[in-house]
Amino acid sequence: MIFTALLFILICLAMILQEFIPSMEVVHHGRLLLVPVVFLASSVTVSYPVMLLLALTAGFLWDARNVVFVEDAEAVVSAVSEGEVPAGVVVELPFGYTIFLYWLLGSLMQGIRPLFRRGRWELPSIMIGIATLLMLVFEYLFINFRRGDFYFPVEVWHKTSSSALFSVLIAPFIFLLLYRLAARTGYQIRYDGLARLRSHGR
Repeated sequence: MIFTALLFILICLAMILQEFIPSMEVVHHGRLLLVPVVFLASSVTVSYPVMLLLALTAGFLWDARNVVFVEDAEAVVSAVSEGEVPAGVVVELPFGYTIFLYWLLGSLMQGIRPLFRRGRWELPSIMIGIATLLMLVFEYLFINFRRGDFYFPVEVWHKTSSSALFSVLIAPFIFLLLYRLAARTGYQIRYDGLARLRSHGR
């Protein structure tokens, strides 16, 4: 129970730290998406109902921070009825979309939870990168669908792939942090891979 509460606190802290993580111009403004990484890593350490609560919390916080509201709603309605989008109007993702997306990707991560509990962290780390890539691609495709146009320049691929790579690189450290929290709170996580490495290192 304490470990679960710490996961919610960790997601809130990740949301705060996300504000201070810059994008990198060299990779077309790709950046480390800390909140999705923390959520995806946490989703393989808990049961499915708890994962749903984590998805609700992380998705709500993400949408509350990043959702874009259109100022002139009537202009959008009239433009859509005419089959066009007026210049300067941003077509936003609907509030709650990230909650659904986190639920979908969290369910995907739950499928490899038995492997993680056997002490294998390699595939879960790669899956976090794949899930991050899918999240960004789904968001971009949905935005294109809402705009009624499909535009997918190569720069977007560079940005999404670099963000996914950053997720893969940081995932083992998040797993290690979660393992330490579980050990301190008495939560049972079978994470024997690093334990065996430490024992052999002695």
